Amino acid sequence: MKKFFKSLKTTIISGIIFLLPVFVVLIIIQKLYSKLTGFGAQLAALLGIKSVAGIGATSIATTFILLGLFYLCGMVVKVTFISDMRNWLEANLLMHIPGYLGYKVKMEEKLLPKIEDRTAVFVNVGGINRPGYLVSKSSGKCVVFIPNTPDTTTGEVWVVSDNQVQELGTADEAFMNGIRHSGRGMRTE
Repeated sequence: MKKFFKSLKTTIISGIIFLLPVFVVLIIIQKLYSKLTGFGAQLAALLGIKSVAGIGATSIATTFILLGLFYLCGMVVKVTFISDMRNWLEANLLMHIPGYLGYKVKMEEKLLPKIEDRTAVFVNVGGINRPGYLVSKSSGKCVVFIPNTPDTTTGEVWVVSDNQVQELGTADEAFMNGIRHSGRGMRTE
């Protein structure tokens, strides 16, 4: 029974830690939405619309204002000066917040899914092959990233002799899923 409660406690804490950034984002959006409701009401009154398809015009106008604000912020981030300022702020202040980098990487991974172009490899160390990704190769040495399972955004960086590295080609979904699922379904060649 003690083991069950310990497992339950660990699972609940893990769930809280996982959902914390989601709650923070939702609270920020909710606060921003409530602040913009007055502007939405003014816009709806200006347009003379009371409701659309049973939805209050204030809610619709506020939603469009919020989406417009997000779009505008997205455009501002593309300005070099603003982008440089954000990068400086991130490098000098935000990196000191525990867990920030991990959450940032996960958020970027969810919001901006990228096509995997890294080379999948097996690294042979002491007769044991570890799956990983080739980062770079020069002077008979290879830099490889050995991801953790199931969180493949964290792991270790190894520098090994190039004869210890077996390149498998571009990492495909099956290779990455094999790492995420503790080796289940991973090809061995």
